[in-house]
Amino acid sequence: MKDTQPILIVSTGRTGTIFLARLFSDLYPMVASYHERGNSRPIQILTNLYFSHLLPLRVLRSAWKYLKGQEIAGCEKDFHIDANNFLYGLAALAPDLYPNLKVLHIVRDPRDYVTSQLNFSRQKHTSFIGNYLVPFWQPNPFLVGELPMTQAFNFSRFQKYCWVWDFKNRIISRLEGYTLPYLCIRFEDLFEKDPETTFKQITDFIGLPPVKDIRRRFSEPANSSKSTFFPEWHNWSPRQAAQLDTLCGKQMRRYGYGSEPEWLQKIQSEQ
Repeated sequence: MKDTQPILIVSTGRTGTIFLARLFSDLYPMVASYHERGNSRPIQILTNLYFSHLLPLRVLRSAWKYLKGQEIAGCEKDFHIDANNFLYGLAALAPDLYPNLKVLHIVRDPRDYVTSQLNFSRQKHTSFIGNYLVPFWQPNPFLVGELPMTQAFNFSRFQKYCWVWDFKNRIISRLEGYTLPYLCIRFEDLFEKDPETTFKQITDFIGLPPVKDIRRRFSEPANSSKSTFFPEWHNWSPRQAAQLDTLCGKQMRRYGYGSEPEWLQKIQSEQ
C-alpha cells in the first residue's frame, strides 16, 4: 500500500472548496483531490446528532470507517485531499481516523458567509432540501446546549446561519490545541487580497512545490451564489448587524473582521 499523505480542507461551507479541489487536481499530478468525496453527507448528519447528545462518538467513528474508511488506503498517489465541509466536526472529534492527517481550515467573513448561504440555499435544489427539509443537516443551538429552546426555535434563518458560522468555526479551531499539523487561512486573503502569498502558504503546509502566476486562477471561483434574494451586509438593517454581532462578534474579531466604521455605526445605532 502506498504511503499517502491525507489532507482535509474544512470550513463552514461557501468558502471555495469546489474550486480548491479542482485546482489541486489540475496543478499536481501526484495529488488525488476531491470535493466532498464519497458518503460524506451521512457523516455530517451523524456528527450533528453527536453534538446534539443523541449519538455516541463510537457510533460516529464506526460510521466513518464503514462509509469512508477505505478511501485513503486505496489511494495510489502521494497526497489525498478531501475538500469536505461535511466533515467539519469529524476532524476535531476523531483526527486519528486519518493517519498523519493535516487540516486546512478556511474561514470567511461571517457577513459574507451568511449572505452566500442564504442565497445559495434558495438557488440550488439539493441545498434547499438539505438546509430546509433534512433534520440535523445543520447543528441545532438548543440541542447542542448553547441556547434556551425558546430563543433557538424563534431564530430567523438569518440568525441560525450566524450561529452556525460561529459554532462550526469554534469546533474546527479546537485543532489549534492538537499536535497534528493545522493551518487556518482567511478566504479573503486567498481569493481576493493576496492569492500568491496565501496559496504558497498552503502548498508549503501540505508539502507541495510552489506554482507561479497563480493569481489568474483565482479570478473565477466555482459554485458562487447567483441569487440576490438576500443583500450584502452594506444593505443590512442595524438590527441585523446587531444580531450577527451578538452571535459572532467575538469570533469574527478574532479573525480580523468587523472593524469598518460603517459596520460599527450600524451596531452602535441599535444599542
